[in-house]
Amino acid sequence: MLKQQGNQKPDGMRVLLLSSAYNSLTQAAHVELGALGIEVSVELFLDETRVREGIEIFQPDLIICPMLKQKIPDDIWQNHKCIIVHPGIRGDRGPSSLDWAILDGVEQWGVTALEASEEMDAGDIWAWETFPTRNASKSSLYRDEVVRAGVKVILETVERFQQEDFRPTPLD
Repeated sequence: MLKQQGNQKPDGMRVLLLSSAYNSLTQAAHVELGALGIEVSVELFLDETRVREGIEIFQPDLIICPMLKQKIPDDIWQNHKCIIVHPGIRGDRGPSSLDWAILDGVEQWGVTALEASEEMDAGDIWAWETFPTRNASKSSLYRDEVVRAGVKVILETVERFQQEDFRPTPLD
């Protein structure tokens, strides 16, 4: 459970949601984190200058990217803890992961929270969740299974971020 004292925010934590769109996962993360008393701000990745300005103004403890199409600029992930929520199982890398899972007819898929690094989808793993797939459209799987698994990995990541002794798992 997240560290919380009385009605105070978990250690006064501030989380910036950096996203390409205010989609279903970003919305769900915003609501769930806010319900825990975490101060949340959302910054849409419209251009790098605006992202830097948003970070400078909000001063987040943690940046979580629930849905991101762009690579985070090096100066941002090198100076801030940035977690990418990837709609793929541990070890899966690259774009269109959910599309490939559907095309290949995999029975289990998942969501992984990875630390941003120089190489896309190659950072240390903070959390993961798997789910059985079903015969459905990509958008249906995303709005249901991916969102539920994504919120779980986001909440687990936030909890682990608050633990001084937590060390993420290196990507194999």
